[in-house]
Amino acid sequence: MLLSSSLKFRIALLRSLEHIAPSVAGRLVADLFTTPRRREAPQWERELALQGRPRRIAGLHLTEFGAKVGPPIVLLHGWEGRGLQLGQFIAPLRGLGARVIAMDGPAHGDSLGVMSGPFEFAKALLDLQATLGPFRGIVAHSMGGPSTAIALSRGLQVERVAMLGSPADLSEVLDRFCAFLHVGPRIRAAFRAEMSRRTGVSVDESRFEAFVREVEIPVLVVHDRADAEVPLSEGHACAAAFRNSQMVEVDAEGHRRMLKSPVVIAMVAAFFGSRAAREYGRTRMESDSLAASAKSTRDASSD
Repeated sequence: MLLSSSLKFRIALLRSLEHIAPSVAGRLVADLFTTPRRREAPQWERELALQGRPRRIAGLHLTEFGAKVGPPIVLLHGWEGRGLQLGQFIAPLRGLGARVIAMDGPAHGDSLGVMSGPFEFAKALLDLQATLGPFRGIVAHSMGGPSTAIALSRGLQVERVAMLGSPADLSEVLDRFCAFLHVGPRIRAAFRAEMSRRTGVSVDESRFEAFVREVEIPVLVVHDRADAEVPLSEGHACAAAFRNSQMVEVDAEGHRRMLKSPVVIAMVAAFFGSRAAREYGRTRMESDSLAASAKSTRDASSD
């Protein structure tokens, strides 16, 4: 990852505070962790947006496709992403007669806000549901996964969920961020304490199973074996946390490139194509069949 000169300076400053003012450094790391960069959308996303219906609810920027009424399937991106990053899923989901909504999370894309995180994303899902009613589904990428888990623990109503490249333990996410910054143990401890204070939930209790142990809806978890950002083990932990889940491993798609993989897109479309819980087994067989061909499929496109 290329670091800007500004970020390099802030990292050097943080390291210098390890023994002088670790609590101050912990707050600075928390600010850095919760402040996303807004990345410019590529041309294909801008063109796709013109085909949809823009809408704003509770400060969230949405782009709707397909049916104008009915329970929606919400496309939920990850950190520093945009709803239309999952734009390749729109056509097959529309083909199912679905109302599809690409949502920019708080402080992301064209939504309002400066700071954000999975708890803010979870609140955004609940705010959206308060206006639109229960969801038909959610397709959640990366941080969108734990955001959905938190929302489920707080009353989100959704028929089924697909999670792609999702982390399972927010504590591990914080540790990876500290490793990226090369901060010492005192700052790491102060950062964890600050994040617990801000979210109202202990970092040590921010695991999937703590949020979804009572969830019984069908869940599809897809993870790249060689994901360089979120280890495959976390995908398995996500799947294990749910009572009614399927884990599918794919090869050489990449953490973000999987969002354009024909195999992954077909799996998700098959998963949502059968809404009745009694048909879930058939959907699983369809997904298993698609997964078997994943090794020979390569998606060379990138964001």
